[in-house]
Amino acid sequence: MLKDLTKSDWLSIMNITDDKIPKALILRGTRNLKTNYQRYKALFENVVDLCSPSDIFEDVFIGDYKGQPVGYASVYGDAMASEVTHVFGVLGTSLVIQTGCCGALSYNISSGDVILVTSAHCGEGASQYYIPEKKEIGASIELFDLMADMNFDGIDLHKGAIWTTSALLAEGKDEIMDWHKKGYIAVDMETASTFAVAEYFGMKRLSILFAYDNPFQGQSIFFTDKEKQEQRSKGKRAMLDMVFKILDAGC
Repeated sequence: MLKDLTKSDWLSIMNITDDKIPKALILRGTRNLKTNYQRYKALFENVVDLCSPSDIFEDVFIGDYKGQPVGYASVYGDAMASEVTHVFGVLGTSLVIQTGCCGALSYNISSGDVILVTSAHCGEGASQYYIPEKKEIGASIELFDLMADMNFDGIDLHKGAIWTTSALLAEGKDEIMDWHKKGYIAVDMETASTFAVAEYFGMKRLSILFAYDNPFQGQSIFFTDKEKQEQRSKGKRAMLDMVFKILDAGC
């Protein structure tokens, strides 16, 4: 069964050798799987596309950053995030960083602001199969100090707990207000799953997201104001700057 596949099994399936196992894995939560795959691919050298023989996985690569292998995958939702994190967890990758966008649930968060997630509520489906006793999974807070001195032009950084859902179009005013009242500052579709699998395999974990919209400010995923688009672009750059600072620290 798939749960019983070993490190040797996955090395064979993914057609890689021990020396290409990355210490860090970056996930990009997105519907635009291939678009973001190409964007991230351009940031690395000696990129090797990882495609399993039966095409179980696509949009996954291992590339070198300053001479060290780093894994990347475009994922959408809890199933994809948990599956890729599981494979790299079995391989022995010690750090996973979830990136992507989120919806703000706090009045003071604007489009493009960066969210450093302290914990994620398991409002999706995958986490229960890895850490069934928990409804909220924490980040590796000890890594937060690496970002303490970072400044971003016109971008605010927020730290807090988020809600992870697996049903974007089922979000309504009642759900959003309920999550807000419970103290969650944003909602995404991957972080809790990624964190749960990471905890199961003893991996360090972070989630660094940028706010795409804020329903409390009358925005939605269809909001295309030019100024907001520019702020989102700044947020994406700030998010990546934080990711590469972590990689530079050798975590």
